[in-house]
Amino acid sequence: MRWLWVLLLSIISVLFLIKGIELWSVIDHVDKDGIGITFLGFSITDKVLNERISGYALGFTIASIIPFLVAANIVFREKIKKNIYAKKI
Repeated sequence: MRWLWVLLLSIISVLFLIKGIELWSVIDHVDKDGIGITFLGFSITDKVLNERISGYALGFTIASIIPFLVAANIVFREKIKKNIYAKKI
């Protein structure tokens, strides 16, 4: 069950990172009206001006780090428990 959580959190982290990279790359190609931002089919906002896109891109990029750290915590906590039990035996 723990590996399912690690896999799910890793997938979410990659999706956030892909969206952040997409927003970083689209900054130079936005017209004056702005763009709409969606994530996994949900509309985040309808119009974001060119000046504000970098904030959303940074938010998605930082948000990708959090699920990755939680997944790494699950993996390393399991390894530490195995090492402690192995030393007791």
